[in-house]
Amino acid sequence: MKTRPIAARAVATRTARCQPVIVPDGTPAPVDDPRNYSPMARPGSRAPHFWLDENKSVLDLFGRGFVLLSLGRIPPKTERFAAAAARLGVPLRTHALPHEHLLALYNKRLALIRPDGHVAWRGDDIPGDCEAVLNRVRGAGT
Repeated sequence: MKTRPIAARAVATRTARCQPVIVPDGTPAPVDDPRNYSPMARPGSRAPHFWLDENKSVLDLFGRGFVLLSLGRIPPKTERFAAAAARLGVPLRTHALPHEHLLALYNKRLALIRPDGHVAWRGDDIPGDCEAVLNRVRGAGT
């Protein structure tokens, strides 16, 4: 019983720690319940797991710089985002993943994942100012 308040504080702290370096998308915050996990790709959340094939998870793509996932049957182009990252010197890898189930899980066609595995930004279209998004999620524009 003593672990519940600690676990609840850990969940609340983890979410609060992410807020300055994400771009909120207007979705409501999840209920903090350390006993029940519901995967979601809301900015500030840990990126959800999905098996890409028998031996590779989408989580295997994260951890070395930022990752931009481009999702859906016809994944959106990511060149503008990649060019903005290159201009800023931000390490970014892009992955076009045509898995419809992954699109349903992430709920948007594009998701930018931080090196720590948290969703930093998501949307259906490349933002008008990619540099502003990248500056915000790397802590340079907060």
